[in-house]
Amino acid sequence: MQEENKKQHRHIDSFNPDVTSLEKAYQDYFVELKKFTAGEEYLNFNEFISEDAIEYQETGDGVSYIVWNVFYDEQDRELFREIVAYYTLAATSIPYEDRIRLDDLEAEELGKEFDIEICGISALEIKMFAVDEKYQNIFYEYAEEDLPISAWVMKSIIQHANEMSGAILGFKAILLHSVPEARSFYEKNGFNLVTVNMKPLHCLDSEFESMYLALREIHMNSKEILYLIFDYPHKHYTFKHFEI
Repeated sequence: MQEENKKQHRHIDSFNPDVTSLEKAYQDYFVELKKFTAGEEYLNFNEFISEDAIEYQETGDGVSYIVWNVFYDEQDRELFREIVAYYTLAATSIPYEDRIRLDDLEAEELGKEFDIEICGISALEIKMFAVDEKYQNIFYEYAEEDLPISAWVMKSIIQHANEMSGAILGFKAILLHSVPEARSFYEKNGFNLVTVNMKPLHCLDSEFESMYLALREIHMNSKEILYLIFDYPHKHYTFKHFEI
């Protein structure tokens, strides 16, 4: 079955990813950057990276990173590179309703033992994520894992976020807003739909589905602990949900 599936997939033999800042891409690889296209139906993604991303960064709305596939000669000198994908990150929060125990005086005055309070889970939002059409539905096999390039890129974003949360900026989860057709992709990469009592900060078009992935323990309503287990040697991510 595995061999049959591999024959159905389009594979590439060489994938040497390099992630650069948007500034470096503009300075050193602008011609290649301008070639990015996620497809005619995704014009907003195509225009964003070449026209709006710099201003987005300057106004503090999000920082973009470019993922390249680098090709080398026999002496390991770079011959050329192709743009594979880009992603944009921003600080955010996932609001949720939490049940707070009132002190005796408040409980007596209000006639109830608990009250609802709006709290927030610190998070990093993936505001934009797009893969060039040349690398869409293309697979690459590494360390006995045969995955689409988009999945390899998402793994690197998750790892990047986890490293940031431990050393640069404290946050507990990753948030994104997915179009319906991409929901299964994000679910395969550990993301879950935002629950009823977790409400996004801003209004979204009804076509988007808010999803999150926990990187650290999250306590909500004193009933749940959500966290992600990272197994870096195998680049494998497993989402765990425990009731206590």
